[in-house]
Amino acid sequence: MPFAPFTGVNHHMQLIQYGCALLQDETEVTFVWLFKTWLDAMGERPSISIITDQDLGMKGDIAKVFPNTRHRLCLWHIKKKFVKKLSQVYYKISKFKKDMKDCIRRTYKKEDFEERWMLLMKENGLESNEWLQRLFDIRESWVPIYNRGTFFTNMDTIECSEGINSFFDGFVSHTSNLKEYMVKYEKALNRIVKREKDEDFEFEHKFWIVNDHEFLLKHVRKLYTRNVFNKFKDEWSKVFHYKVENVRTGNGFQLDIDKIPEHLFFHDGDKRPTNLE
Repeated sequence: MPFAPFTGVNHHMQLIQYGCALLQDETEVTFVWLFKTWLDAMGERPSISIITDQDLGMKGDIAKVFPNTRHRLCLWHIKKKFVKKLSQVYYKISKFKKDMKDCIRRTYKKEDFEERWMLLMKENGLESNEWLQRLFDIRESWVPIYNRGTFFTNMDTIECSEGINSFFDGFVSHTSNLKEYMVKYEKALNRIVKREKDEDFEFEHKFWIVNDHEFLLKHVRKLYTRNVFNKFKDEWSKVFHYKVENVRTGNGFQLDIDKIPEHLFFHDGDKRPTNLE
């Protein structure tokens, strides 16, 4: 039976299991029922965002039930297919793999992504590759630059399937019958809850050492859980690797934003500020 898990991220950046369903089939009627039942269980409060594997049939069903939810395809699933679909260039001694990663992950404007993609296709003789062309046609569904205006709780960088499978390691296997599954699934959920409680305890009873002069870190330490604080701290430390210059204008001093890397801004990739007062 098809297994449909609803997975998310908690305040400790841990993968958690919200619920699941065992389906009779994978038809439109079944998926619509699944999503409506999920919406009812969530008190009619739809998700801001949802990530699925590359099932184009499911895309229409999600749009019907969650018209205001941003649906995105799992980048991890797509990247796994690159190895199989493009073995002729992936296994060659070339920089294609690195260039493709940079194209997907390190372009900060839509125009830059599209220009670099076309250049990659030309350099590697892949202009006529139908699979890549279909991927490019649906680029808004999976390329990060097209989704920066939506909050995805970092799920785009988590290896989705591996995380979901880890919930059930040691509990459920392909030989489990339905009765065994229900009992072992409950045990797997208890393990998830315990893991979260353990992290809550660490957060409440352990003190993180921050230097007195680091006023911003001292402030966010009171607001964020340990894992989120560490992520913020890592990003904050990168700020000091860049030089910011003052530019004198008629209205006073302004920061030269061109000296600051774009990944430090929280924006959608299109509305890049020209300066900060």
